[in-house]
Amino acid sequence: MENRVIVSGGGGLRELFVPELQWGKSVRLEGAGALCAGRGTLFCACAPGDVIWRLDAQSLMPTALFAGGPGIRALSLSADGKRLYALCGDADSLLMLNAQTGAPMIVNRVGMGPCAMAMDEAGRVIAVAGGECARAVLLCASTLDVIGSLPMPGMVVGVALRQGRVHALCLNETLSSTLTTVLPGGERRTLALRGMPGTLALCRGALLAATHGHLYAIAEDGSRVLREAGAAGRASRLLLCGERLLMLDMFSEALLALEREDGHWKCAAQGVSDAAPA
Repeated sequence: MENRVIVSGGGGLRELFVPELQWGKSVRLEGAGALCAGRGTLFCACAPGDVIWRLDAQSLMPTALFAGGPGIRALSLSADGKRLYALCGDADSLLMLNAQTGAPMIVNRVGMGPCAMAMDEAGRVIAVAGGECARAVLLCASTLDVIGSLPMPGMVVGVALRQGRVHALCLNETLSSTLTTVLPGGERRTLALRGMPGTLALCRGALLAATHGHLYAIAEDGSRVLREAGAAGRASRLLLCGERLLMLDMFSEALLALEREDGHWKCAAQGVSDAAPA
């Protein structure tokens, strides 16, 4: 079974078919950066101009252009496809747009230099990695009202949500990583991980935590490390596509694929800004 991933960077968009890592069509789109896709639609933030293009996910043809916000680090689409969220790192804010018209709906402050966000499985809560404010900020996905602001042991770089559990990947005083998990009742669990923090991703009953040079599989309750492997760099994005794990290295801007046979990472593309399944 093939999985399709859209890759931004190098002044355009390209489609990549997994697991064979075969390239398909491409289109020019100057400044293509943060991506998200859903319900047959692709959204791409572009700089300069801080705009967001809406495209047909299959043909990659633009269908609308929206005004965005300064320094869009991440995009996310609501479960019903009606609301688009843009995390504006340079404005310390989360912007909600009408996904059809691009009309701005609500904006709210979310930390200092926020760099990542995640939505729970029900699509009701958004968690934002609050960056230098050392907090994980929880917001109502419908109103962007702040419903929680959880203090963390350092700069928050990555977040994940599932079944009421909040996971935050933080930079600690030793310039390594601390994973903090806040359970629904408020209990906290912490794990010390080697390497500076990269990103978090939930997949198949485990939490993946990427740090510089390391990739950890962690129990969903945050209680223990299940497995540890080497990583070629420091991930800003992890994507599980079928049986293939893809990683975007934030330093080299290389999209890497994990080879199951020998555990090595294969370079699929360079000059990549973001990648999203579509």
